[in-house]
Amino acid sequence: MRAPQIIILGFDDWLAKQLRPVAVEHRWLLTDCRQLAAAKAAASERRPLLLLVQVDPHSDASPSLALLAELHRARPEIAIVVISDGKLPDDDRARWTAAAFDLGAVYVLFPPLTGPVLEDLIGGLMTALVPREMVIDLAEEGTVPS
Repeated sequence: MRAPQIIILGFDDWLAKQLRPVAVEHRWLLTDCRQLAAAKAAASERRPLLLLVQVDPHSDASPSLALLAELHRARPEIAIVVISDGKLPDDDRARWTAAAFDLGAVYVLFPPLTGPVLEDLIGGLMTALVPREMVIDLAEEGTVPS
């Protein structure tokens, strides 16, 4: 089994900074992308994968949501978490959440968002992606029975 990977498609490096310690601890690859094409290329590798997509709900068009829908159709096994960059009223938050779920997200998060909450959620999702009986060997990207 290839090493599990967290791909972040975001506006800044806040998410990567929050998740880097837990990724290092569990030996997960962490790829921080700013471009749709880079995130799409990283997601094309066959490995356990979690995609974090940061969106701006106040923007009229969000190309990140198109990527979310495309990846969900092509690889439904990818766990996708949508993270809003802006606060919304409750009614708008519910509509955004429903739309993201329709496009394939497994979680939708809104501010305020703390590092420990993010670490717990991502840690749980990544643990579910990797079989317990397998140990990832990053040097060979193979598996060794534990």
